[in-house]
Amino acid sequence: GCGGLTPVWLSCYVDGCRQELHADVPHGPWAFVLSLTRWDARLFTGGETLVLNPETLEYWRTFRSDDVVERASLTTTIEPLFNRLTVFDPRVPHGVPVVEGVRDPKLGRLVLHGWFNDPEPFFDGALSETDAEETLLDVLPPLYETLGTLPRARGVVAAKVFVKRDGGVERVQFTADSLVPSPEGVGGELSATDIRDAIMLEIAGTLMETTFPA
Repeated sequence: GCGGLTPVWLSCYVDGCRQELHADVPHGPWAFVLSLTRWDARLFTGGETLVLNPETLEYWRTFRSDDVVERASLTTTIEPLFNRLTVFDPRVPHGVPVVEGVRDPKLGRLVLHGWFNDPEPFFDGALSETDAEETLLDVLPPLYETLGTLPRARGVVAAKVFVKRDGGVERVQFTADSLVPSPEGVGGELSATDIRDAIMLEIAGTLMETTFPA
């Protein structure tokens, strides 16, 4: 998971406010938007969060000349319902359509937003953090070497490891990932799914074979 947050911003959108499509590459592996907007009682148009679809990011790879191409097929639209928390990969271009209809800040699109950052392990239960870290320091370097032999990918993978009383691993649960294979590795016999699966299986297999102190 991530151990920190960037400073949280409060943004209010009134008539004429928008966010053009952009990406937030350097801030953190996950972006978030928490809506404080009374969406069901809104008096304006616009203000949704737009995120480009994966197919749009690989437009020519998935292009079909008989498809109808409009905004709804290019983007995912997320309404900022009150108290809705939206978390997404900030590398993916996103934006906010122009708000029109209100100039009173109390009636506008109101959101808190920022980025989760500082990925680091979290520990919970009887196994001490020191014992767990010592084991991981032995296990992770060989895993990284093996991953280095696989086709390249970019992103963050978060996994939850359940450790039994005897130190063996009961199961590994992937809780989130933003893994995207690099374009140069895709093609021929390997699809993007093949590359993702190979990386995730290697991570899961290594963690399942790990033995922690009992």
